[in-house]
Amino acid sequence: MSRPRLHGTDGIRGRVVDSVDSENPIENLILQRELSSSVMRIVGKATGLVLGEHGADLEHPRPDGHVPLVVVGWDRRPRNAELVDALEQGLVESGCRVQRVGEVPTPGLHHCLLEADADGGMMVTASHNPASDSGVKLFDRHGYKSMPALEDRISDVAWDLAADASGTGNGGGDAVGQTVDGIDGLRAYRMLLKRRLELFEQMFEMDFEERDWSDVVAPIGLLLDSSGGAATNWLAAGISRRGLATVEVSDREREINSECGAGGLSPTDSWSHEQLLEDTHHHALVRAVAERLRENDGMPPWKHGELVGAALDGDGDRCLLLEASGGGVRVVDGDRMADDILRAAHASGMSAGWTLACTIETDLALPASLDRFREPVNCVQTAVGDRWLAHALMPPGEAPRRLLRGEQVPARIGCEDSGHLVMPAPHPTKPQLWSLVGDGAATLLSVLCARASLAQSSGPSPVGFKAGWKRRVSVFGTERDRWDGQNELAEEVERFVRKRLSERGELTDWHRVEVAGEPALLLLEGRLDGATVSVGVRNSGTEAKTSASIRMSGETLDGNILDGLTVAVSTLLAQRLIP
Repeated sequence: MSRPRLHGTDGIRGRVVDSVDSENPIENLILQRELSSSVMRIVGKATGLVLGEHGADLEHPRPDGHVPLVVVGWDRRPRNAELVDALEQGLVESGCRVQRVGEVPTPGLHHCLLEADADGGMMVTASHNPASDSGVKLFDRHGYKSMPALEDRISDVAWDLAADASGTGNGGGDAVGQTVDGIDGLRAYRMLLKRRLELFEQMFEMDFEERDWSDVVAPIGLLLDSSGGAATNWLAAGISRRGLATVEVSDREREINSECGAGGLSPTDSWSHEQLLEDTHHHALVRAVAERLRENDGMPPWKHGELVGAALDGDGDRCLLLEASGGGVRVVDGDRMADDILRAAHASGMSAGWTLACTIETDLALPASLDRFREPVNCVQTAVGDRWLAHALMPPGEAPRRLLRGEQVPARIGCEDSGHLVMPAPHPTKPQLWSLVGDGAATLLSVLCARASLAQSSGPSPVGFKAGWKRRVSVFGTERDRWDGQNELAEEVERFVRKRLSERGELTDWHRVEVAGEPALLLLEGRLDGATVSVGVRNSGTEAKTSASIRMSGETLDGNILDGLTVAVSTLLAQRLIP
């Protein structure tokens, strides 16, 4: 078979299985999504060999003779212990030093990597995937998630190693590494989060502990769903100690991500009060919201715009909020949270020099409405994935490349509607330097501070953007190699979409858009009766699915018409891509 890259949109993921006798366990990962200890050993060794050559920076390799240091962390999945052992074995066989940091959120591994001045980091997790899955996310020595060039090199080496049933392959030499003393990664991360809260307080000119939260959060307090991950035992208690009553609703006794967490919510989800009272809810956070409504005899104990709940994903790098709407509760997605932060920054005087990175699935009304701000906001469109947001926000230049410099928090933010917010975080050992990281807990704290600042602002502040229209439909079970964004099927989809839109209004400036990092993307943009319209089709990087997404910056068309178009495109894809 061909030798595809092992890494998807956000690392390697698969269903954990026992190691089996196989000529090539890597093929099992690619063809069957089977992740075994054998695979993890090979991935560890391949990664270590590449780090030994390049130090996880193909443009600025480490000096000759340098022994790579790799920090390893993990989330709470039932079989992660054996996968971590196998990963470490492979890294040591490649000649690396390995330092364990324990069970941490993914942004905690990022922080530990920088503190240790490591050459790379490997986080054993499958993010929001079910507990039956696991995988690994790779970080370079600057704390950023790996990019395709590095992943391609690692994949090539892994395929070479897997050709040998022993998993030793060629090119490993006689190098033998070692395991060094571990560190308490969770403690280090919690100290960082405390420091970031202090910075948010300064940025938004507010005092978290002295704040009366009654105009921001529902009077009965905030419900928190940490998805059974690393924050479950302490984050709610820590926020409560600082004056905002917060109750954790996920449970460490259940499997991670089981009927809970940000991964179980959609950015467009909403529930009326009637639905909350009458329906059976399997999601822990929604169930807890419904229970509070019942306890108040069906009368909502919150007002429009107040925050009711928050959900992290299993590895803690994403956050979605729940907010009271006129007749119910709705999700506040990453686009809206980024806008809250931008508005609060402008209201508090930090208005100059902002850069906003947003993905091809961001609400088009957000970048289309940036003229609301008195100072211009530079906007950059990126591929899906928080690594691309970070890449777009990195500064150009050298020494030290990719880190931001400044005495204050740099004016940069990246957002995905799924709840990834990428923001600057202080470097743990280098003053006035800042990394870029997606952190669910930090996102929650920053939005709380931003909304508090906006609520207490006496002067004029920019209004929130009026949401456009967007819908995403995924086709599962697809053979992704049948879709590359450029083939005859892509041409068929473009002709179909253009014809349907042209029948509904005046379609102008119709064109394809290329986005770095999305080689199998078909992205069509134009203007329909003056409103920006976008149609995108892309393969998932982690699952056998292909998704169609349609967005409009305004309300030119009836939503039912656009819904119908989305369904029609997904039906066409299903006919062509499902065997």
